[in-house]
Amino acid sequence: METIKEIPIYHVPASIEWKTFQEKRIETTDTTFILKYPVLTSKQIKHIGEAVRANRNDYLALLSVQQIIEKIDQAIQKWLNPAYPLRQLAEKLLPEITGYDKEMVRLELKRYMRTFRKKELLRFLDEEFDQGALLDEFRPRKSGGMSRAFGPAVIFHVFSGNVPGVQIWSIIMGLLLKSACLGKTSFSEPLLPALFVQSLAEVDNQLAEAIAILPWIGGASSLGEAAIEKAEAIIVYGSNQTVEALRKKVPTEKKFLHYGHKISFAMIGKEALTSDYYAETAHKLAEDASIYDQQSCLAPQTIFVEEGGAITAKGFAQMLGAELANYHKKRPRAKLSDEEAMSIQKIRNFHQLEALRNDETSIYESHSDTAWTVIFHKKPGFAGSPLNRTIHVFSCENLEDTAEYIAPYQQYLQSCGLAVAPKRLFMLADLLGKIGANRICAIGEMNRAKPGWHHDGGFNLLDLVRMVDIERNVEDYIERFDPDVE
Repeated sequence: METIKEIPIYHVPASIEWKTFQEKRIETTDTTFILKYPVLTSKQIKHIGEAVRANRNDYLALLSVQQIIEKIDQAIQKWLNPAYPLRQLAEKLLPEITGYDKEMVRLELKRYMRTFRKKELLRFLDEEFDQGALLDEFRPRKSGGMSRAFGPAVIFHVFSGNVPGVQIWSIIMGLLLKSACLGKTSFSEPLLPALFVQSLAEVDNQLAEAIAILPWIGGASSLGEAAIEKAEAIIVYGSNQTVEALRKKVPTEKKFLHYGHKISFAMIGKEALTSDYYAETAHKLAEDASIYDQQSCLAPQTIFVEEGGAITAKGFAQMLGAELANYHKKRPRAKLSDEEAMSIQKIRNFHQLEALRNDETSIYESHSDTAWTVIFHKKPGFAGSPLNRTIHVFSCENLEDTAEYIAPYQQYLQSCGLAVAPKRLFMLADLLGKIGANRICAIGEMNRAKPGWHHDGGFNLLDLVRMVDIERNVEDYIERFDPDVE
């Protein structure tokens, strides 16, 4: 007999009541899941914004940062238990919702949750604040006087749905600032944020009362405008079009952080292409390009391969293709829309014609589908890709000479996976920093940014807080009003 389970993909304070709901059905082999969410109006969004603000003022704002971290850690520890029902539900449903491979989701979800343990959050806090207590009280400044940091009362988060888990990072970031959360999820992946807040409620229901998670279509809609009105800060994840549409709606006095379209790339020195290392290097790069089907801004789209190793750049491109094929057998790519598949086929056709015209381009691809594609270029260049395990490999004599090809894309650059000898690290890092890259990481770790990294080159917490200073002369001045002063 088929089992039917109803799963709310939203979370609001207990004081909010609903009359009308919509639902999406997901059929699995043994269960029909009904994903339930409310029909929203602008008036309701404003009411929810006021509720989370009030609940934040009554409880969350009164907690110390240390207490907040302890509560987050307790929720995370639940997720690190394979038998935790919400984790099991996420592992079962996320592949159905997103199309991503089940084993990939299981592994990456586990790895991702580990980054929010207590010790990691403390490291992250120390990265941005010399004293985490700045968020709790006025603290002495080295130059004299006192300062305290105040987070926004309410943050409106506009989440993308291409990579599961990004929403959790943003929610936690807001909690560390003692900010209420009004989060808009995408129907591409509305589940994990709601489940995570549910686990927070299991730890401390009053904490979760300062959080609202709701799915709706269109961040710049009238619903989005209502959310912006009730928030002091707005954080947007998504396409550049989404960012620009929302930017126009945000008053200048409100903080606006955005994380739009970015391109990551890799640089492979000849030192990583010796007979001992080239196979491992290709294997790790294939994983970087395959996790979540390249949908993350951290995944490489272009790879520079230096000549002079035990394998040529062209040979490396062939080997990368073989590794992508092996990865696809183990963890198949998600099924694509017709538009996505046509984008890959279009770029394949273009470069196949180029390969017929000259010997400077070669293309290696899965033959029966668009599961993976490697495009080899004999001369240096730079290119984005239609994603979904499609990657460019550019041959070069020296990595140091590739800057001129990368620099025109400065506004889009994100991470660089680097595999070179130690003596070249800082020279290349300095070069990459000058042309716009903001994260340099190891091959095989490109999709796993560490807590405290400077997202898109900026701060995560400092860019949202408002600092209040007490000048030293005030301290000296008010001493005279002490009735017991000498």
